[in-house]
Amino acid sequence: MARKQNTQEVNIEVNVPVKTLTKRKGYLPIGGGALNADYTFVDAVANVCTMMGNAGYTYGKDFIWAYHGHDDDMEDTVTLYVRDEKVRTWLHLRAKCDYDIKHTHDGGVKLTKVAK
Repeated sequence: MARKQNTQEVNIEVNVPVKTLTKRKGYLPIGGGALNADYTFVDAVANVCTMMGNAGYTYGKDFIWAYHGHDDDMEDTVTLYVRDEKVRTWLHLRAKCDYDIKHTHDGGVKLTKVAK
């Protein structure tokens, strides 16, 4: 399902496993009532949006958070809609495989492993 955001169509769906984005527990050990809900997922959304922003992608133009999804094994995923296949490829390499794409001054491309 395509979404319109800032006149830029972002219609390519990408699911990123929550477990690749955060290690935070889903609760706080203090009272919180209804507000003490799934912090793991919220942290994952914040992390993927920050990661994409740090790479130069703009929320609302290059990507938007769509919903809380699930993969084929019913594991939680952060589902995003992205603008084009380049964004999808970068997100797959960075979030799922811990690689980043670096562009060289002469127009080349280097694939680098991200330090944890």
